[in-house]
Amino acid sequence: MQVLDLYAGGRRNFSHLDFHEAWMPGIAVPGINLSQTNLASANFFGAVLEAACLNGSNLWRANLGEANLVRVSFQRAILIRAFLGRADLSAADLRCSDLRLADISQGRLCQANLQNADLSYTNLSGANLTEADLRGADLRGADLRGADLAGAILEGANLDRALWDQEKLPLAKR
Repeated sequence: MQVLDLYAGGRRNFSHLDFHEAWMPGIAVPGINLSQTNLASANFFGAVLEAACLNGSNLWRANLGEANLVRVSFQRAILIRAFLGRADLSAADLRCSDLRLADISQGRLCQANLQNADLSYTNLSGANLTEADLRGADLRGADLRGADLAGAILEGANLDRALWDQEKLPLAKR
């Protein structure tokens, strides 16, 4: 694969390219720059993309399940209907991203920045959102059942029709 050869040679910038429907499960490319890249329907299941930049990228229907996405920047990324089940998004920057109808069940979003993100109808069941910043996030219809919201900041978040465990929401900062 040419991308892996270029990455191994030290290249990190692969922005503005078209990798839609790419098949890269388990790939390890920490620190890669895939900003403004088309990754629609790409398969990154179990990949290691730690500290990567995917700002403004199209990840519509992408499979990022069980991926290491620690400290990844997804600012203004399109993640509509993306699968991120059991992915580690700790300290990820998802500000202003579109995660409508995404599946982040059992995901780890500790200290993630989700300010002004669209999480409407997203499956966040069983997700760890401890100390996540959800200020201004749209969580309409989101499934938060079993999610850990300890220390999460929900100021200005829209929780209309969201599903959550009544005893857990008070743990979040409103």
